[in-house]
Amino acid sequence: MEPQYQILEAMLHCPYKAWLLSKQELPVQTELPGTGLNPITILAWQISQSKDTRSQGLISKSPKNHKQATQLLADTENLLSKKTSPQFYKIPHCSACQFKNDCHDKLKEKNCISLLAGMTPKALKKYHNRGITTITQLSHLFKPRRRRAPNPQSSYLWELKALAIREQKTFVIQSPVFNPESISIYLDFEGTSDENHIYLLGGIITTEAKLEQRFSLWSDHKENEQAIFKSLFTLLQEYPDAAIYHYGSYETKALKQAVKRWPVFIKQWSAIEKRMVNLLGYLRTHVYPPTYSNGLKELGFFLGFQWQDLDADGFLSMQWRKQWEETGLDEWKDKLIRYNHDDCKALLTVHQWFSKLASDANMESVQQVAKMKKHTPYHLQHNLEFGEDFQLITKAAYFNYQRDKIYWRNELKKQTPSASSPREKPKQLGQGYMAWHPKKINEVIIMPPLKACPGCSHKKLYQSHETKSSVIQTDLKFTTSGIRQHVTEYRSGTAKCAKCGKKTMNKMLRIMHYGDNLFALVLDYYVNFHISNEMISKLIQEHYHIWVSPMYLVMYKNRWWNKTWAPVAVYIKSTVLNSPLIHIDETTIKLSRESGYVWVFATTHTVFYHYASTREVGFLQELLKDYKGIIVSDFYPGYETLNVKSQKCLIHLIRDLNDDLFKNQFDQEYNVIVPAFNKLLRKIIETVDRHGLKKTYLNKHVKDVDIFYKTFVEQNYKSELAQKYAKRFKKHWEQLWTFLYYDNVPWNNNNAEAAVKAFAQHRRGVKGQMHVRGITEYLQMLTVAQTCRYRNISFLDFLRKKKGIWENIQPYALPGFLPFEQARLYVHRLGFESSTQWQDWKKQGRRASFIPSSPNLTYKNDGWIDWQDWIGCGFLSFEKARTFMRKLGLKSKKQYSKWLVSGNRPKYIPYNPEKEYKHTGWINLNDWLGN
Repeated sequence: MEPQYQILEAMLHCPYKAWLLSKQELPVQTELPGTGLNPITILAWQISQSKDTRSQGLISKSPKNHKQATQLLADTENLLSKKTSPQFYKIPHCSACQFKNDCHDKLKEKNCISLLAGMTPKALKKYHNRGITTITQLSHLFKPRRRRAPNPQSSYLWELKALAIREQKTFVIQSPVFNPESISIYLDFEGTSDENHIYLLGGIITTEAKLEQRFSLWSDHKENEQAIFKSLFTLLQEYPDAAIYHYGSYETKALKQAVKRWPVFIKQWSAIEKRMVNLLGYLRTHVYPPTYSNGLKELGFFLGFQWQDLDADGFLSMQWRKQWEETGLDEWKDKLIRYNHDDCKALLTVHQWFSKLASDANMESVQQVAKMKKHTPYHLQHNLEFGEDFQLITKAAYFNYQRDKIYWRNELKKQTPSASSPREKPKQLGQGYMAWHPKKINEVIIMPPLKACPGCSHKKLYQSHETKSSVIQTDLKFTTSGIRQHVTEYRSGTAKCAKCGKKTMNKMLRIMHYGDNLFALVLDYYVNFHISNEMISKLIQEHYHIWVSPMYLVMYKNRWWNKTWAPVAVYIKSTVLNSPLIHIDETTIKLSRESGYVWVFATTHTVFYHYASTREVGFLQELLKDYKGIIVSDFYPGYETLNVKSQKCLIHLIRDLNDDLFKNQFDQEYNVIVPAFNKLLRKIIETVDRHGLKKTYLNKHVKDVDIFYKTFVEQNYKSELAQKYAKRFKKHWEQLWTFLYYDNVPWNNNNAEAAVKAFAQHRRGVKGQMHVRGITEYLQMLTVAQTCRYRNISFLDFLRKKKGIWENIQPYALPGFLPFEQARLYVHRLGFESSTQWQDWKKQGRRASFIPSSPNLTYKNDGWIDWQDWIGCGFLSFEKARTFMRKLGLKSKKQYSKWLVSGNRPKYIPYNPEKEYKHTGWINLNDWLGN
């Protein structure tokens, strides 16, 4: 059977319609069809009439049209050769199809998810691949969130729409809220599709007295269109405070098009546009009624509104307009005006319903999504009608209930075993106190006096030898056998300035209640092990008997971090940007008030994290505008805008190829491409395993890559999937093989993906409870922690200043000078005992490139104190130094003098202790030696 052009035309829209037409008796067409049909349909019909179309002069000038027509004819002939009907779904063309009622009934019997108007073929295919074919099945996918309703601005929730139809309830994510107004205007336009002619502008004006004023502006011809728009703009200006309601974007687009065609309306439109309210928008974001579509007519019927012409719709109105143009009868005009007025009244009904939803949250057959109970396998579900007995039984099984109500009755449980004594219940540490108050002081340190007045910088101060104030700091002490609590009391006298007379105490007393080691352990728990502040507080209390309030950790751990380690995170960022190769990836993060993206920049030895509120790459363009290296990334299109050389991650490509291969195992063309690509890549990976990422060895595969491109990529495929990947290969071909031409460029993005996984573990714990400031500070901590991990450095040792950021990395990879704290730590490790040794070390050319030659100038405003602090030749506190001396067992001044000149004095013990410790505890020599 040769297909007629009616069947070919139907085939463009719906194969099932074409199959139904083929079962009817259609007149045989021997002449070219008239106007109004698709040119591809005409060309396909012409090809079917004669194999030698060139002899009739009917070949299309466009090769693309000829190819599409040939494919259309082949598909149609294949369809007609089958005895069974093809699968069919509801599509936009259904409204203009003569079989729409019959198809709708069949789809309704199957409860097909395509009945949900607006569902795209892509979404339909996604659900079918998961085995979801009915609305009932789809409805069971919706799961209410634990703490809040879904975001109204998120994507459309098809599962919730299906649930509304299944339950026959209206589900409200957020009630629509409108500004109170005394006058409202409801607009509806009618137009033709072929001439783009808006011929009817109808509306209703309502007032507080519930009076309705109706208007209809009619245009006989397209030339009269400007006049009716002029009348409409004049009418709308008469009510400057009235909200203008419409349904969908048709009215807004028509008004904008009118303003564009007749600029005289621009001034009026600027004020009117602000008053336009699209009620359909609330059905896409806020309200889910139990209707298959959000069309005005279906929603109106659901709300009880009846059109005077029950069969009237947009498609039929276009036919009425054609009837009026052909006959000029008022009957058709009256039908159109009546239909337009009914649409306006239906729009008024919808607005009143929305207003009622906002004012009455407990309407019958209305469910607030935020109040839906989350079903969980960990709790007994609460059944209002039948579950009271179960609730009572399960309540009696709770742990605390049994201990408090049941076990105390058993007298045997109250008896104390003979081999033990009753123990007092430990008191809750920290209970009733604002801060931790330790009972025992392990060490007392008297702070050295100030050297200059903090007010006027005058150096002559009158020192008071009496201790006027003190502060206690609780810390942890790491020993070879474990970790224990260590409490230090810092004392200080007062000083009076000889110039300004100001009295002051040592600033060192303004320290935190807890020491550096304890905060280092807290940060290690929080960042590396993803333990919450509350659990960290319990761990420290149970293990070390130190009470730290969880809120104290929330407020002060970031302050402690910023005080010392924030510059390290900034330095790590510059290290990444200085690298010849950067791995980039991004992932989403849900915060308490917004959603954003966490970007990861990684090298083989360094990781840097950055938070951005959007996925836009504007910040990335600014960050990498001067970058001359290579980036390794996935296939996100935003990376294409960067002016840098890139290598695409082949792992991402392989995953996509494999997933599509699993879903399309019978696609013969695609099944040829994938094995060939796998074979090519396997040869390259074997070379990498054998010789590493060296271009000398990888260059031999360039020829294999070119052969694959000519053999498989440049082919003309019929399979849609094969065409898709051929196009993808062509687009990214050079970026897929960058690693073949450069040394040490990997073919995957594993460095960045590993860093993303580290963040994902934290993301699962916070569950959208962080603010922008909190996530920004956490990413700084994670930047340092992951960099330590990539360099095989313990993050805890790093925070305790036992390890440095310069370790396990080549010096040339470190840009500029280290941050002050790290540079000072590096110098302390050298063990200098005087500034003379520092100068000699520099002259010998042994100074590393990341250590400045003049640190007093480089770090002048970044923490510099003096040369003694920089070199690390400071003395022990008086208490510790005296303990050290007493352990030597020196019995006289003579033995002490002999020891001083013997060369056994360590650098942390002063030569003149009576001078060094004059104000911090010195009594006499006998006390110093313990005699």
